Amino acid sequence: MRTIILIFGIFILGFSSCKQGGESSDNNQGTLAAEEVEKKLQEVLINAKDGETISLPAGTFHFKRSISLNDTKNVTIKGAGMKKTILSFKDQIDGAEGMLIKADGIVLEDFTLADSKGDGIKIQDAKNVTVRGVEVTWTGGALSTNGGYALYPVSCTNVLVEKCETSYASDAGVYVGQSTNIVVRNNFVHHNVTGIEIENSRVADVYDNKAENNTGGILIFDMPDLPQPNGYKINVRDNIMSNNNHENFAPKGTIVSILPPGTGMLIMAHKEIDVFNNTIENHKTAGIFMVSWLITKKPFKSENFDPFCSAIQIKNNKFVNNTGTPDTSTDFGKLVTGLFNGETRDIVFDGITNPKNADNPAAGFCIKDNGEITFANLNMHKGDQPQEVIKNMSSDLAAFDCALADLDISAHDAWLK
Repeated sequence: MRTIILIFGIFILGFSSCKQGGESSDNNQGTLAAEEVEKKLQEVLINAKDGETISLPAGTFHFKRSISLNDTKNVTIKGAGMKKTILSFKDQIDGAEGMLIKADGIVLEDFTLADSKGDGIKIQDAKNVTVRGVEVTWTGGALSTNGGYALYPVSCTNVLVEKCETSYASDAGVYVGQSTNIVVRNNFVHHNVTGIEIENSRVADVYDNKAENNTGGILIFDMPDLPQPNGYKINVRDNIMSNNNHENFAPKGTIVSILPPGTGMLIMAHKEIDVFNNTIENHKTAGIFMVSWLITKKPFKSENFDPFCSAIQIKNNKFVNNTGTPDTSTDFGKLVTGLFNGETRDIVFDGITNPKNADNPAAGFCIKDNGEITFANLNMHKGDQPQEVIKNMSSDLAAFDCALADLDISAHDAWLK
């Protein structure tokens, strides 16, 4: 039975459920004693009331099954701090993820989740999602058997991911997919296959993050045959993408398994993206790849899917020391290595655009004020065989010396105000 916490929790008698009263700043605050976390956390979540805060003490707690929360609104799950409250799923025997949330107004804060069998924390079909100061990791290092996504909001509206740390995800450390109105800021993502992925999403601001020692730093792309196609309006600004040269340990056959180690950023089949004021440094294959879905040679069924990039602006970025021996562990990496005789490029554009722009394949792509950079337009719309590409590729940036209007993404954080 739940007991009541009196006077700021001095007398902690287990978990409590207290109704808001007077001028208290806590709404339905509940606390679990350390010895009860493993046995009672799921029960507490099942019985949680709207607006309740569930506080977890410091310590390491072991779970064999997924933790889930469904339907109850405005619940906060708060630990004693990242790396202080640790939810370990190392011996998990049931469930596709460590934590599964399907509830509006969720706030996850100040804890670590480690070694889930599948994805770390999945938040699905929810509105007003906040994940703050949460770490997700796999302590065994870079293994293809690790979960794909560490933090995984999908099909959500109004998403904030901030001050989090993720590592060793076999796909993405922070993934936001098929969602609308997104803020991803002040996170540290490292030793994942991809640090941050924004996929099939609309209206996002990705800023002040550090993506380091991943296979690829930040990916913005669209996938075909999904319920929400054709993402748009993404700002990627003021981030540090550094030393993303880690081996690609994604399971074979996944789309990110084609990603060459040494990729600072990948833009694929997306439109309306502004990339500005970022530092992109120390990548051995390319600082930024900008490509269409067609380069994957994977078929798709959806008639609504637009496989081409458009309205992409890359400006005022700092490219530093993107040199080295490019990747040869992936087919994409081998292609780039062969085309550039083992040299690296700051920006590589496949040149495949909507056929409507056949007379001007640079239409809708602006690259300027990035300092002295190395650039390659592969012009693969003229032919995608290696000898054809070598013949047709260009390093001329003149056609891309233009400016697009700044994106209006004012809706992205209106819900936070």
